[in-house]
Amino acid sequence: MSPPAPALEIVGATMFGLDGLFEQRTLVVDEAGRFAAGGDGRLVLDAAGLWAIPGVYDCHSHITWNDFHHDQRERKSQAQRDRETADALAATLRGGVLNLRDAGGAPKSLQDAVASGALAGPRLQISVEMIGATHAGTADTMRGHVEAAIGLGAQWIKLVATAGSSTPGDAVLASNFSEAEIKAAAETAAEGGARVMIHTWGGDSADWAIEHGATSIEHGIYLTPTQVRAAAAAGMTFVPTITIYRHVRDMVLAGQLDGVAFGRIVAVIAAHEDVVQLADREGLPLAIGSDFTTPQQHGTNLIEIAALIRAGIAPVTALLAATAHGAALFGDADGGRIEPGARADLVLLSADPTEPATFEDPAHVVGVLKDGRLAYLDPALPRPTPQERSHS
Repeated sequence: MSPPAPALEIVGATMFGLDGLFEQRTLVVDEAGRFAAGGDGRLVLDAAGLWAIPGVYDCHSHITWNDFHHDQRERKSQAQRDRETADALAATLRGGVLNLRDAGGAPKSLQDAVASGALAGPRLQISVEMIGATHAGTADTMRGHVEAAIGLGAQWIKLVATAGSSTPGDAVLASNFSEAEIKAAAETAAEGGARVMIHTWGGDSADWAIEHGATSIEHGIYLTPTQVRAAAAAGMTFVPTITIYRHVRDMVLAGQLDGVAFGRIVAVIAAHEDVVQLADREGLPLAIGSDFTTPQQHGTNLIEIAALIRAGIAPVTALLAATAHGAALFGDADGGRIEPGARADLVLLSADPTEPATFEDPAHVVGVLKDGRLAYLDPALPRPTPQERSHS
C-alpha cells in the first residue's frame, strides 16, 4: 500500500533558505503538516510572484494587554479583555507570527486554548507574570516568586531589572535586584525547567544576568561592548525592541504620553540602533521582539524586521533573527526553516523581503501556513485547486 499523497503543493514562490539565499522552487507539505522532499500534493497553491519565509517568532510581546496603560486595562470587564485578546491572537497569526513569547500577562489557560485549537493564534510560550521592583527583597523571596510563576505554568521567568524611558540619564541602569537575587532567579528557574528573560537596559543587572545564566537580554539599550561580547560567549540571545520606542516617541510628540522627554526618547532610539549593530558585529545572536500591547499594534509585528534592517542590519541577518534565531531561543527544533522534515510554518509575501518597506505594510503578508494548513490567504489570491492526476 502506497503512503498517503502529500496534502499541498506550493508552486512558483521564491523561498528563503537557512543559507540566506532565495530560490524559486516547488514546495510540498505532507499530511502530517511538515515540509516534504518531494511528491505531488492533492491540492496546488499557485504562489507565482510571491516570496516565502519561515513562520516568524516574536520573542517579546504582551498579547493580553491590549492597552498601553495599565489603568485602562483594569477599567475593562474580563469579557471585553478576553474578546480583545482573541482578536489580538488572530491578528498576530494573520500578520505572519507563528510563535510568540509573551513577556508578561498571558496565563496558561490561554496557551492551552491556542494549543487545543479553541483559539486561533500563534503558539505561545509564557512568563505569566513580571517580577519587578515591587518583588525585590532577598534571594529567598526571589526563589519564592520564581517558584510561584513556575507553578502557574511559566516557561520563562521575566525579570524587570531596570526602569524605562521615563527614568532620566544613568539612573535607568540602577538594578531593581541584587546579584544574589538574580542568581537565585536563574538557579530556581533552571531547577523548575524554566529559563530567564531579563529586561535590562544595561549596568550591573546585565553583568549579573550574563554571569549567572539568564537566557536572553531584552531591550539592552546601553549594553557595553564588554557586556555584548560576554553575552555572546555565554550563548545568550539579544532581543531588541526597536519599534516600540518609536511608538513612544510618536506618543510624546502627539502629547499622549506624560513623563517622557522628547530628547530622552530620541537618544534612546539612537542608542538602541547602535547596540544592535554592536551585537551583530560581536556575534551575539539577535531575535526580534515587538513589545506590542495595543489592538493597533497586534498584527503588525513584522515591522520589527524592517526596524532591524533600517538600523543597519543586513536583510538576511534580520530574516534569520525573525526565524531561525527565534526558533533556537524557543528551543524549537522543528521550526524556523523551510526544508524537508521541518514543521510546515510559512509566510507568503507579496513583495521582496529584503526590502524593509515590505514589512512596514502588513498588507504584504498575503498567506500564512501553520502546521501545513492555511491559516490565512488573501482573498485576492487564487484558492488551492485539486491536483489533476494521470490514471494510466
